[in-house]
Amino acid sequence: MLLHCPTPFAVLVCAVADAQGVLRVPVGSFSGDTPGLKFAVAPLTPINIQLAAAASAFFATEVGLHLNIEQNYADAVSAADGAVTLYLARLAPEAGIVASDSWSSIPALLRQLSGRARIPYLRAWQVLAGGLTLATKAVDAADALKYFAD
Repeated sequence: MLLHCPTPFAVLVCAVADAQGVLRVPVGSFSGDTPGLKFAVAPLTPINIQLAAAASAFFATEVGLHLNIEQNYADAVSAADGAVTLYLARLAPEAGIVASDSWSSIPALLRQLSGRARIPYLRAWQVLAGGLTLATKAVDAADALKYFAD
């Protein structure tokens, strides 16, 4: 479980489905080079409470019950104004909020970023796609060929 944020700022990448089911990310006015909902962290306050408050403030309605925060993901991001911690959440459809078409989809967001700044966002996309729960194994080419012998 996420307890406290190690940096003075946090960014919430909050995936919200639009009318066609495409996941889009709202970008707050205080985002700069770290897209998402960026806010100053209150020390000694649990970060989950602050993440829910940031999302509720952006959507202008209480969404805490419908905000599924990924508890196994937090990533450090280097920003122009210092270190920032990136968090990931998905807003459930039960919240009754439909993403605007003006919000960036996650692939479009990745195309906007350059250099090392896009790596944490790429990892967030992988986690959102289920990368933490998949059981994958690497297959050696020689092992695979023995099953396809002609």
